[in-house]
Amino acid sequence: MALRGVGRLGLRPRLLAALVGTSVVTLAVAAAALLSPLEQKLRSESERSLFTAVHATKGEFSEITIDRLTGRPDHEEVDLTVDRVRQRTGARTWILDSSLATVSGGTPFGLESPTYYSQAQQALRTDRGVARLAGNLFVLAEPVRMGGRRYALMVVKRLDYVASAVSVVRGAFIEAAAVGLAIALLLGVALTTTLLYRLRQLRDAALDLQRHGLSTPVRVKPGHDEIGELARTLIEMQSRLGHQEAALRAFVATASHELRTPLASLDSMLELIEDDLSPGHEDLADARQRTARAREQSRRLTKLASDLLDLSRLDAEISLRAEPVELGEIARAVVAETDLRAAAKGVTLRVFAASRATWVRADPGAVAQIVRILLDNALAVSSEGSLVDITTSHAGQVAQIVVEDQGPGVPAAERQEIFQRFRRGSRGSTHGGFGLGLAIGRELAVRMGGALELVDGSAGSLSGAAFAVSLPAAAVEAEAIALELGPVDAAV
Repeated sequence: MALRGVGRLGLRPRLLAALVGTSVVTLAVAAAALLSPLEQKLRSESERSLFTAVHATKGEFSEITIDRLTGRPDHEEVDLTVDRVRQRTGARTWILDSSLATVSGGTPFGLESPTYYSQAQQALRTDRGVARLAGNLFVLAEPVRMGGRRYALMVVKRLDYVASAVSVVRGAFIEAAAVGLAIALLLGVALTTTLLYRLRQLRDAALDLQRHGLSTPVRVKPGHDEIGELARTLIEMQSRLGHQEAALRAFVATASHELRTPLASLDSMLELIEDDLSPGHEDLADARQRTARAREQSRRLTKLASDLLDLSRLDAEISLRAEPVELGEIARAVVAETDLRAAAKGVTLRVFAASRATWVRADPGAVAQIVRILLDNALAVSSEGSLVDITTSHAGQVAQIVVEDQGPGVPAAERQEIFQRFRRGSRGSTHGGFGLGLAIGRELAVRMGGALELVDGSAGSLSGAAFAVSLPAAAVEAEAIALELGPVDAAV
């Protein structure tokens, strides 16, 4: 339920909660890592420094003068040495003999307790220092020698300052944490305000596009972060969708126009044929002529429907095959299909294949369709008695098939325009095309990693237009692979 409640909050409360929560967790971990071991570390350092100071002074006790009559160390020298230990350690210091009687330093409060006596006895018995921490009192019993006798050096130091130091550090840490949290909160508010402002701009821009259409300008300043990238993506999406919408409108308008003309013509011809065949007014010769024209319009509609289907397949990005294809075989197969139409129009088709097989890696049906489109265009602009040449060549990593005609050619201003959908060249507009063939051909070539371009004819070439299809060349070994696959299928 708590998570659902958080999910219903806005973006700003959630970002601030995440930022403050992260800061609190970080400070808590830092406090646990710093404050908890701090007191122990300070105590350990105090004990270590005390041990070091005491051990550095042990040699001074062995150099104290011994009274020959009493056999006891000189009292003044013992007092001086004990004072030096007291100054170095900052602790209360005493010397006890083997009977635990005080030799120097006076009797400290509580030193008669069994705990301290037991430490002194253990140090005298083992000749090793014994340390004990009792509350905030650190007691050290260290054996020393004077005149061959063993004595116990007792050092007692209060460690109250450790707790005070830890308390000071804890207070400073809490103050710093509070300031840090306040700064984090202020920075979080500033950051979330900026982010939300930019996100609202994106939201408003998207709503404007929804309400007023894709032509509405997107008034968002792209930055250099993720939100800026999102803004640039929105602008690019708007531009792309705008182009697609314009292309779709142009497509629908042009397709409607192109369909309306042959349909109207077909309807009028059928009406005239009906009149020619009415009882008592039969005119079979005229009916045959009009039937031929109606069939021509029907073929135009069929061609338009086929081109529109091809465009829909390209727009759907249906994958094409990639296999070894020999361009000479493709050229000869398509010429065999077109030969009758060319002969009926009085046009001669010539194939000039390279001296060796020209292999490419492509879709054989798509390559054949491109060549078929180019031949159809060439026949459409060729007059009786003209030539159309199909030439294959190979140069490095690229292979080409070029279709040249003796038509009127393409003006320089239209060299790129003719590859757009529903755009026809001004010199070919009387031949009844729909302006889709070259657009389909170029998109097929690009999908196969190649290109379809209008090129300048080579020396001695025909005087019309020359279209070149460039495709990635395949390895020489592809010929053997293709032989295993069987004959090339050039059907669309």
